[in-house]
Amino acid sequence: MVGPVDFNRTVEYWQQDKWQGCFPVKWHIIKDVQNSSLRHIKLGNNENKPVTNSRDTQEVEFEQGMEILKIFKDDEGTSSILDDFKFYEDREKKMLEKKAKQDKSQKQGKSLWTL
Repeated sequence: MVGPVDFNRTVEYWQQDKWQGCFPVKWHIIKDVQNSSLRHIKLGNNENKPVTNSRDTQEVEFEQGMEILKIFKDDEGTSSILDDFKFYEDREKKMLEKKAKQDKSQKQGKSLWTL
């Protein structure tokens, strides 16, 4: 996070309207790392649970954070979530097209009954 939260700015990618605002980030490493590589790291501020059990916004103490970053940096993986964006965008487009067709056919069906 490299700046403050801007609650007056909205973004289009939230699936639910219950979140507002956004903040700028600088990505240092973007790659898939297996949970098994991180599971041994425990967070004292989260009942000593593994970092892999954490939720969004979970604070990570400096020492554990540095260990996580080292694992990400040293991991041999070459794939990342960015590789999957096209798949999910195409899937969402197909779902929206299907829903639009269903809505259109439902409206046409109602029109026939009202005649």
